[in-house]
Amino acid sequence: MSLITPPPIDVTIHFITLPKQSTVGDVLNDLKTKVELSRLDAELRLLEVFYHKIFKIFPLDERIENINDQYWTLRAEEIPEEEKNLDPHSHLIHVYHFMTDTAQNQAQVQNFGEPFFLVIHEGETWTEVKAHIQGKLQVSDEEFSEWKFAFVSLGRPQYLQDSDIVYNLFDRRGVYGAWEQYLGLEHSDNAPNDHAAKSNGMHYAYARVVTAYL
Repeated sequence: MSLITPPPIDVTIHFITLPKQSTVGDVLNDLKTKVELSRLDAELRLLEVFYHKIFKIFPLDERIENINDQYWTLRAEEIPEEEKNLDPHSHLIHVYHFMTDTAQNQAQVQNFGEPFFLVIHEGETWTEVKAHIQGKLQVSDEEFSEWKFAFVSLGRPQYLQDSDIVYNLFDRRGVYGAWEQYLGLEHSDNAPNDHAAKSNGMHYAYARVVTAYL
């Protein structure tokens, strides 16, 4: 599991051992005693991450004995205030880092780094959303100017223009999982051998947590 809290960057690994009947809520409460949070009343959530995509938010009452972390990464993070109690004119979308690899004259999307959520609002242009992302990741103007941005659906990027209304792209209902439609940040992975939090400009703290039960 990983923990994400606001700056400064702090990457730690935690091993948590709890009785097998313990729940996700118990894990998060235990984790709160081991890390420094941005505020005393901060709420945490537990995510299932695989190949740099978020596949699931675990309910607090799920028992840890039912969670298989052999192949999946478990990550805990603080829930930003803006993501709580969303109104009907807002979406919580997935944002992933990616690179493109051109093979056989066809661009293949390769995700990397730490995925995250972002709140977007009806009527916002890409210019407004982009500024929010830069502030969230604390990426310099020089570096950010080299990034490209796309709405990615089923591995196919649709590059964004400043006037695009991002909300409309995600205001769709389909049979595919939310992880298959995301906002993609295309840039190079400058430090592939370093921790993802450093390689993708994400200025949040990630704590890898390995859970076990008695």
